[in-house]
Amino acid sequence: NPWYAMPASVSPGGKTWLDQGLGEFLAGRADYRRFAGDNVGKQKVPTLRNVDQRPDAAFVKAYMHNGYFKTLKGVVHFYNTRDTKPACKDPFTAEADALAQGCWPEAQVGANVNKAELGDLGLTQAEEIAIVKFMQALTDGFEPPAGTQRLARGVR
Repeated sequence: NPWYAMPASVSPGGKTWLDQGLGEFLAGRADYRRFAGDNVGKQKVPTLRNVDQRPDAAFVKAYMHNGYFKTLKGVVHFYNTRDTKPACKDPFTAEADALAQGCWPEAQVGANVNKAELGDLGLTQAEEIAIVKFMQALTDGFEPPAGTQRLARGVR
């Protein structure tokens, strides 16, 4: 993830920074603090609508909360094989290198990783591709007519 290599003015923690996700927010609020431990490392999951939409074909997407994956294929393969491959020796191994080495970096926060439903799905390569094609089909391609304003309904 390029975030960790940015200058200290942008990423003060560098490689030592740990994204605590929702747990960090909850820990900072006295009224929610008791829920923080169960939510450390959890991230908001966005909708799949327009998940593959991009301004042009050359645009490189960044998936997951930290932008680690650059393709939907990589995301699906990760959730299919996360628990079947060894941990990469370097926790900052890039996606392409992890695929070449047959490993995945360990989760930054392992306490709340969903191992019951994800990580060892047993999908074939053809099934992974079918899931990617399905997600790509969720891109609607809608563009407002030229000259119209992009405002939500009721906004003036």
